[in-house]
Amino acid sequence: MKIYAVHFENDPAKQSVQAQQRENHRSYLQRCGERIVSAGALHRDENAEAVGGLWLVRGSSELDVRSLIEEDPYFVHELRRTIRVWMYSPSTEDRGG
Repeated sequence: MKIYAVHFENDPAKQSVQAQQRENHRSYLQRCGERIVSAGALHRDENAEAVGGLWLVRGSSELDVRSLIEEDPYFVHELRRTIRVWMYSPSTEDRGG
């Protein structure tokens, strides 16, 4: 399987719905743990609300990755303003932190 980087931009007009769906979203990420290598929120600074997110996902194709995204509660409730999917080619090996 390939690795894809997925960049999400949140819809700021839907922050209240995002707060309502946060636990469902986190549960979904945990259930997809074998495919979602890493996932996290993006912030403008440490005190700011999340403006989006970034996932690293194992998938056979962009279509395969998009089907995983479409089951996320944040997608279902239309909380993402933009979604960009790219193939990811690491230039260094994971050193196990």
